[in-house]
Amino acid sequence: MFTALLLLAAPLQGAAPAVEGRLGDIVIVTGPIFSAGEEKSHLFRRLVNATHWTTRESVVRREIWKRRGDPVDDGFAAELERNLRALGLFAEAEVTLVPREGSDVVDLRVETRDRFSIAGGASGSFVGNVASGGFSLSESNLFGSGDRVSLGFLENEDDEFRGSLSYRDRYLFGTWTSASAQVGRTDQGDFAGISVDRPFRYLADDFSWALAGRTAEAEQDYFLQGDTVTEVPFDETGGGARATWRDGTRFDFRTIGLALDHTSRAYGSLRGAPIERVPGDTDATYLRVTASAQTIRSFEKVTGLDTIRFVQDVRLGTTLSGEAGATVRDEVGRGTEVQPTLAVDLRTAHRLTGTTYVSAGLAGRARVFAGEAVGWRSAVDLRAYELSLPDQTLAFSARLTSADESQDLPVQLTLGEDSGLRGYPRREFVGDQVLRLNLEDRWDAGIELGAFDVGAIAFADLGWIGDRGEGLGAPLRSVGVGLRIGSNELLGRGVVRIDLSFPLDERDGVSYDPLLSITAGQLFTFQ
Repeated sequence: MFTALLLLAAPLQGAAPAVEGRLGDIVIVTGPIFSAGEEKSHLFRRLVNATHWTTRESVVRREIWKRRGDPVDDGFAAELERNLRALGLFAEAEVTLVPREGSDVVDLRVETRDRFSIAGGASGSFVGNVASGGFSLSESNLFGSGDRVSLGFLENEDDEFRGSLSYRDRYLFGTWTSASAQVGRTDQGDFAGISVDRPFRYLADDFSWALAGRTAEAEQDYFLQGDTVTEVPFDETGGGARATWRDGTRFDFRTIGLALDHTSRAYGSLRGAPIERVPGDTDATYLRVTASAQTIRSFEKVTGLDTIRFVQDVRLGTTLSGEAGATVRDEVGRGTEVQPTLAVDLRTAHRLTGTTYVSAGLAGRARVFAGEAVGWRSAVDLRAYELSLPDQTLAFSARLTSADESQDLPVQLTLGEDSGLRGYPRREFVGDQVLRLNLEDRWDAGIELGAFDVGAIAFADLGWIGDRGEGLGAPLRSVGVGLRIGSNELLGRGVVRIDLSFPLDERDGVSYDPLLSITAGQLFTFQ
C-alpha cells in the first residue's frame, strides 16, 4: 500500500524560487484580534480586543532563525509562515520577501493577527451518555509573551475528576528552550510533572533535546459495558532524557538520537472483580537509539480538511522512524530481566489528484524476553479526503489497533462514543483489538454568526472489537448528523463538534437509544 502511494506521489519540489537574496531589514507588524474597522460597529469585538494582550514583536522575532546578510528565499518565507501558524497564537500570519531594486538584498515583512487567547468560565460536554462539567481559566498568550498558564477542574457523572494548574514558558530566559510545570489532583490522587525541552525550531535545525520528570498517584481501571468493575491503584515516579541530531536538507533529512527513560511503580490492593494479574512493584529503565528518515515533497495551505475557513498546513511526504534498545525490568518476586525492545513508525501523506488527499500510517512496538514478545502494540491507519464537491469535504478514516501485555497490567481497549464509534455509550465494548471505520460528509454551510462560522455534517461509523483468537465479532453500526462551529479569531484551527447519532445494532440483547455528543475537535484529522 505504501509503495503504491509513493509511486503516485507528486514529484519533488524543483522549481527555482521566485525571490531570493541576502536578508536586509526585518519589519514585524503584530495586530489585535479584530482590526479598528472590524470592532467599530460591534461591542463584542471591542470587548474581545480589550481583554487581550497583542502578541509582542519579540515573540515573532524569536521565531526568525535567519540574520541580516544570510541567504533567504521563498522557501524560507513559507516555512516561517507555517511555523507562526503552528504556534497557535495567530488567526492569520503572512510573511513576505520584498526585493530592493538594483540589489540582491531582500527585506522581510511579517504581519500577524492574533487569535483570542483567554478561555474561562463554566464548561461541559456530553459524550457517550455521560455528562461532564467544570470550570477552566487559561491564558495562552500571557501578556503577549506566548507563555501559557491554565487552571481547571472537570468532573463527570461517574465521579471521575481532574483538577490542574500548569504553566508553560515558551522562551525560557529568552532562548529557544521551553519549560513547563504542572500540578494537580484526580479522583485517584495527586500528580506533578516538569519538563524542559529545546525542540527543532525549523527544518534545517540540527539539534534537539529534552528532560522530564513526573510523579503521580493513579489507578488502572477496567470496564464492562461502560461501568468500572476493577481498579488497580499505583504510585508512579519517572523521568527521561533525550538528545537528537538532524542532518540533510530542508526537504530530505535524517535524524539519530539517544534516549533514556525510567519508571517506578508501587501497586496497591486491587478493588473490584479479579483480573488476570497484578504485577509486583516494578522498576523499568529503557535505553534506546532512535533514527528516522524523512522526505518532504511539498507543503500545502488547505482550507476545509479539518477546519472551517482556517488555513491548515498540510505536509506531504514520507517519514520512517524507529528505535532499538533494551528495557531493564526489575519486578518484586520475579527478579531482573533485560528485554530487547524495538519500535517502528511509518507515516506517508500525498495528494493523489488535484482534490484527493491520502495519509497512512503503520506503527508497532514490542518488548521481548526469552524469545517471546512480553508486551506489544500495533496500529494501522488510513485517511482519505475528497474536496471536489462544492463547499464539501468527504472524509474517511480506518484504524486497526491491537495490544497485549503479559508482565505489566493487562491491556484493555475500549470502543464507544468516546473512542470513535458514535451512538454507543463510552467504554461500552472492551477487547484487545479494535477496527474502526468512519465516513463523514463535512459541509461548509456558509453561515456566519458574529465571529463564528457554522458547518454541517452527515456521518456513518462502523466498528468491531474482540479478543485475539476469538475474532473481532459482529460489526456495530451507527449513522448521524451534526454541526461544526469554528472561528479563526476565537478558536483558531479548532472546532466545536455537535453530533446526534443513531445506533443501528443490538449487542447481547441490549438496544441503544440515540446519543447527543458535544465536545471539542474533529473525531479524526488528516495528520
